[in-house]
Amino acid sequence: LGRIECYDISNTSGINATGSMVVFTNGEKDSASYRRFKIKRDYHNKPNDFAMMQEMLERRLKHADWPRPSLIVVDGGKGQTSSVKEILDSMGLNIPLIGLAKREETIITSDLQEIKLPKDSHALQLIMRLRDEAHRFAITYHKKLRSKAFLPTTNK
Repeated sequence: LGRIECYDISNTSGINATGSMVVFTNGEKDSASYRRFKIKRDYHNKPNDFAMMQEMLERRLKHADWPRPSLIVVDGGKGQTSSVKEILDSMGLNIPLIGLAKREETIITSDLQEIKLPKDSHALQLIMRLRDEAHRFAITYHKKLRSKAFLPTTNK
């Protein structure tokens, strides 16, 4: 199985946008390799998941010191998958990529084909675990930033 990285974006109307990278190595959580990304570019307080996903992946893939993933999974459908594919192509990287669309748990390939696996498929269950963990990790960081934004600052 190798190293699988899964990515998700969390924001409230484009504010305090965050991204998460979770890593499974040989099918098991590798939480020491998890990373959080604070979205830095200004999207004018509008949620732009595609551009935010691109920003996060671009920043992650510039880390040559981090191990190269065997597979990239994005939380989302054709839009998120094609956004990440653009980044991989622009950087000349040939890393297998899939998306997981929520409603029907449909896998989206890098050439935007849809694959429906049976619900009891071990492959689908692994990808769903990754996606759910990335989602949880992104939301946790987003909530932390959001609560910091509401705390009054004290002047000494």
